[in-house]
Amino acid sequence: MVAGVQEGDKQRPRGRTRDDRASVERRYMTELGKRIRNARETRGMTQRQAAQAAGIATDMISRLENGRYQSPGLRTLLRIAEGLGAAVSELLPDSGAEPQASTAELSQRARMIALSHRAESRDLELIVEIATLIVNR
Repeated sequence: MVAGVQEGDKQRPRGRTRDDRASVERRYMTELGKRIRNARETRGMTQRQAAQAAGIATDMISRLENGRYQSPGLRTLLRIAEGLGAAVSELLPDSGAEPQASTAELSQRARMIALSHRAESRDLELIVEIATLIVNR
């Protein structure tokens, strides 16, 4: 008999069970896949384009996005992030990072600012009113 444990007592597993860990890993991979898909789509890229930019196989992007690829290495995640023009933290579910604006969106915002600098002051008021109406709809 072990000190403090009587015969017939069952020892409880410490921490999470194997099934619990597997469930957490599946949820994590599913969320990782959603974030990769969101980053790719926000940037207007197809899976093929993202894979080519990252230097990986197209089916790997597909499997990651669908939660069917388990345990991608850090090097793979770095390549995907670089290919998407994203920070790795944007892809990781537990990083707390918010998805970044797409290049197209940033380009549109810059264009809007440039146009506003060229507008005459009376037109600038109209631009602000129209933008306010659009944002508040």
